[in-house]
Amino acid sequence: MHSTLPIIDFSPVLHGSLEDRERTISEIDKALRTVGAFHLRNHDIERAKIDKWFEWSRRFFDLPLSEKEQLFPTLRSFEQGYFGIEKEKVHGQTALKENFDFGDSKDNIASCWPREDQLPGFRDFAMDFHQDCSRLIGKLLECLSVALKLEPDFFSHYHTGSMFMSSLLHYPAVSSTSVQPGQVVRNPAHSDFGTLTLLFQQKVGGLEVADMGSTEKLSSAAVEKSATFIPVEPNPEMVLVNVGYLLMRWTNARWKNSVHRVSAPSDSINSGSIPERYSFAFFSYPDAQTIVEPLPACHNTEIPKIWGPINAGEYLLSKRDKLYSRIC
Repeated sequence: MHSTLPIIDFSPVLHGSLEDRERTISEIDKALRTVGAFHLRNHDIERAKIDKWFEWSRRFFDLPLSEKEQLFPTLRSFEQGYFGIEKEKVHGQTALKENFDFGDSKDNIASCWPREDQLPGFRDFAMDFHQDCSRLIGKLLECLSVALKLEPDFFSHYHTGSMFMSSLLHYPAVSSTSVQPGQVVRNPAHSDFGTLTLLFQQKVGGLEVADMGSTEKLSSAAVEKSATFIPVEPNPEMVLVNVGYLLMRWTNARWKNSVHRVSAPSDSINSGSIPERYSFAFFSYPDAQTIVEPLPACHNTEIPKIWGPINAGEYLLSKRDKLYSRIC
């Protein structure tokens, strides 16, 4: 059982000796096998740049609603653009947030972005930060490959970045008069679809991550009922790293997909208002044609395969259709 998330210093991987690097990779493996998530510090994305990105986030969400709604996606293949408050449902429950999603895929078309005269410099900065996160994911994927005693570039070979997605998230302030402590009011319990997710937070909390070592369940609904949830206090110096479903499947549940939710921060219940919350998520997905199946290193006669092969691109589209209902 864990009361806080593990904190892992990434500087030995980036700048340390081989021995220090191996020790850090072992810490990552342990965190993903037990909790399914960890805090990463000294990750080489500058704090000033992160702060600047959140300034851009506020400027974007401060745009008039009519201008943001023009950025609603029209392509199904891998949705990018603006999604307004209550436009998204997770397992049938409304998510009280708005978000702007973008990435490097072929669908990264101009109509998904604000015009340059609306937010001068926004798109350039956004794509630069997206690339920073992509590089960090690449380094983490190398660690995962080494942890499984595979070639260092094994996972990177299936992650060229074409399916990576960035998501600016804004949870508006809401009245706390009818909210009970611990009640999920912002984003219901769910797990991410892909490989690894990076999450950057600022001052306002509310994020809770299931301790996957406290339950034998794997589905989000079952985990929510059976697991202990760990409050994740915001720390701008660190990034949260968590496992997605496809990585769990790839490793035959050696690494558990992290179930998480966003509730009302306990210290805001009696304040009359739950303050607005900003966060940024970076989702890494395997390339669309990747066939994901349990790796030989993760199953044997004593630990049988849990799943068969699955096409990553087809899976991602089906999950977005089934779990996230877009309300036009």
